[in-house]
Amino acid sequence: MRRIRIRAIFLGFAAGFFGFVFYTRYWIWRDCIAASQSSCVTPDGSNVTEGGMVWGVIALGFLAAALIAQFGRR
Repeated sequence: MRRIRIRAIFLGFAAGFFGFVFYTRYWIWRDCIAASQSSCVTPDGSNVTEGGMVWGVIALGFLAAALIAQFGRR
């Protein structure tokens, strides 16, 4: 069994953070964004757009990097 590497832990936390940002800035509001076809104003006054999908791509990149850091060849 492999030890968990510090780099993989750091990258995993970064993936989780950006995944959370993706969830709060896009995923929750995707129906409202699609209905308005550009952006949506949330009850707290924030304006969320389709650009929030970018956070999901960043999260997937960090997740891939964490998996490579943990299970990749050395």
